Amino acid sequence: MSQCERLLDPRTIPKTLWSWASEVLFIPPSLAKAYETLIERYCLRDLSNSRNSQTAPVGGLTEDLTNQHFAQAFDGSVARTELAMLDPRQVATLASNALITSLAGSSVCLTDAPCGAGAAAFALLSTTAELRAREVFPRLPLDVFLIGAELSETARKYALSMLDELRTSLEEQAIFVSQQFLSWDVTDPLSNTDLIRSITINSARASHRLLVVANFNAFLERHGKRKAAQPQIEELFRHVSGPHSVAIWIEPNMNRATGQGGLFQWLKDLVSTRWKRFANQGNDPAAGDPMCASSALFTLPLRPSQTAVVRLAVMRINLFRADQ
Repeated sequence: MSQCERLLDPRTIPKTLWSWASEVLFIPPSLAKAYETLIERYCLRDLSNSRNSQTAPVGGLTEDLTNQHFAQAFDGSVARTELAMLDPRQVATLASNALITSLAGSSVCLTDAPCGAGAAAFALLSTTAELRAREVFPRLPLDVFLIGAELSETARKYALSMLDELRTSLEEQAIFVSQQFLSWDVTDPLSNTDLIRSITINSARASHRLLVVANFNAFLERHGKRKAAQPQIEELFRHVSGPHSVAIWIEPNMNRATGQGGLFQWLKDLVSTRWKRFANQGNDPAAGDPMCASSALFTLPLRPSQTAVVRLAVMRINLFRADQ
C-alpha cells in the first residue's frame, strides 16, 4: 500500500459510487443513464442481454464488433477506470492522485487513445462530476479539451452521442467540455502525427495534460501489434511530455498485461531506457509502486440487480522532461 498522502479519502466516497457494506462499485448515475439511453436508441438491448463473461468482446473495426463491445463491455471499461480513480482499497494512490489533480479545476487537455466509445474519459468526467455534486470536491470551473482517438467510426459516433447526453450533468458541476474525435491508427505514423497536432493545439491553453491509454492490451499483445505501434506510442508520449503532464495506462489485470514480458514490463523497460529523458515513474519508495492491481464487483447499469467483476491493472507514468 502506498504511504503517500491521498487526495481522495476513501471514507468520503459517496454511496452513489461505492458501497462499503457490500464493497460494490456503482457506475456514476449520469453515465449509467446516458449508457442506457444509447443502448435503447441504437437497439442494442438484446445484444447486451446476450453477454457472456467467458467470452468478453474486445472490439474491432466493423460495426458488428463495435456494437458487441459497446453493448457488452462498455460498462466494465467504465468501472475499471472509475476503480483506478476512486481506489477505495488504497492500492493505486499514485494513479488516483494524478487523475484527481488533473481534473481538479482550471483546464486540462484530456487525450483518450484509443477511446473506443469514450468509456475511460467519460468515467473520469462523470465520476468527477458526481464527487462534486456530493460535495466531496469543490465545484471549481474546469475546461476540458477532450481528444478521443479511435479507428472505429461507429465507436466515435457512440462517443459523441454519449457526450451529448452527459453535457448537461457535467456543466451543472462546472465541467465544460470541448471535443474532437479523430480517426487514429497507432501503427500509422501519419495518423499519429494528426493526433499529436491536435494535442499540441488544444493543450496550448491547458494547465494540465492527461493522457489515458485504456484497454489496449488485446490489440498490442493478442494481435501482435506491439512492435509496429512502439515508434508511434513513443512519439505520442514524447510530445505530450512537459510540465503538469502525466499518462495513466489502464488494462484488465491479466498475465499478458502484468506478467513477465507482458505489456507493463515492456513499458517499464521503455521508461527506464529509451524514454528516460521525458518519462519517469518516480523514485520515492514511500509513494508505492507506480504499477498496481485491484478488483471489485460493480453493478451492471442495465441490470441493477446483478453484478460483475472488474479487474484492474494500472500504471502511472510521469511525463516530465529531464531538462525541465
